[in-house]
Amino acid sequence: MTASKYLARLMGPVLLTIGVGMVFGMLLEGDAYSSLAKEFIASRALIFITGALALTAGLAVVNAHNLWVPDWRVVVTILGWLLIVRGISNLVFPATVQTLGGRMIASHAGVLAGAAVTIVIGVILSVMGYEDLWNGAKPAASTVAKRPRRK
Repeated sequence: MTASKYLARLMGPVLLTIGVGMVFGMLLEGDAYSSLAKEFIASRALIFITGALALTAGLAVVNAHNLWVPDWRVVVTILGWLLIVRGISNLVFPATVQTLGGRMIASHAGVLAGAAVTIVIGVILSVMGYEDLWNGAKPAASTVAKRPRRK
């Protein structure tokens, strides 16, 4: 399995779940979801921790997959770089992130638009990452673990 497919299999379902959770959270839980987002953005400690995690994840993605090609795989690379930018921003400018985040979550339409984009990217990565499994393809011989021979 290529690094692109491996990362798409990790990132796709996570993004899809986050996006769907945002939509259902806003539509079904309304105030509960909004209050969760407000509590998060009110905590500079959480902003800092997510910055460290985002930077770590972004560096891992970019180190394993820095492909600038004209197909779906570039989405993985772009997400890796966006994670790096997000991580650095959260770590270096937590107050600015807090202010901007507060403005973003104040807009119901903005949150739903962000959720829609997240869902679309999640679907694209999930479909491309798991495409061979859905098409019934068998894994390449090199990816199947081989048992050591007994003597």
